[in-house]
Amino acid sequence: MKRNLIFSLVALLFLGTTLSTMGEKESKKLAGTDKYKVIRVDGRIIFQRTDSEMKKGDIFLSGTALSFKTPQARAAVISSIKGRFVISPSEKGQTKILPAANNISSRSGALINMIDLQNHFSGDYLVLDEIQLEIGEENFPMNGDNFFYMSFTYKGEKIRKKLKSNDGNLLLIEKEDLYKIDGESIPVETMNMSLYYRQGDKSTKISEFKPVFPDLKELKEEVQIIREEFADKEDATQIQEITAYLGEFYGKPQKENLNGWLKQEFDLD
Repeated sequence: MKRNLIFSLVALLFLGTTLSTMGEKESKKLAGTDKYKVIRVDGRIIFQRTDSEMKKGDIFLSGTALSFKTPQARAAVISSIKGRFVISPSEKGQTKILPAANNISSRSGALINMIDLQNHFSGDYLVLDEIQLEIGEENFPMNGDNFFYMSFTYKGEKIRKKLKSNDGNLLLIEKEDLYKIDGESIPVETMNMSLYYRQGDKSTKISEFKPVFPDLKELKEEVQIIREEFADKEDATQIQEITAYLGEFYGKPQKENLNGWLKQEFDLD
């Protein structure tokens, strides 16, 4: 009888310990699914409990009270378990956590005709420092009399910047050259610009778009957060996630430009 009692007590103790351990594991797993790391913040978002401003690298727990202080404020966050999400305010003043876009592809390939150029240079257009684009030489030769140029307004003045070209009809768009007037650098601003093709004495407007030249140091830190959270994923998955993030928060990237940067900075290909 006494032996049976001892055996029952040991069994109960073992069961209690097992359940406690399982509960702890499940608790950690649940906490992990509701914990996100902040990649980037647009505008100002405040943690209500601490009255501190949300910034890159912070940890956000689902259910944490936030105040969105600026119009269209939002944050990109990521979980190694659940993936990438976007935090934004709801109409009722609460916080929305919505799955981020994950099906954005990068632009690539030669630009042969006018339609190719118009489709390529549209919307927010991400350039990582500088970009080279292969242009169809038959329709758009580039030489002393035939060339592309950008037009934009700076401090009320109309600026026209001739774009450089390389052998093989490669068009170059360079941040340093574009944001320079009369040999003096001007602040890099994201603004609407128009692309023209000059042929002899005739200029043809191709499209209006918004080149986006990010701070590459900040961008590298943001991409590093994505890579750390997805460290167990293969390169192709990481590149797909990075491409989608850039398209959603900066502008649509060009494939060769992005792949070259990722290879250089992260040895990712």
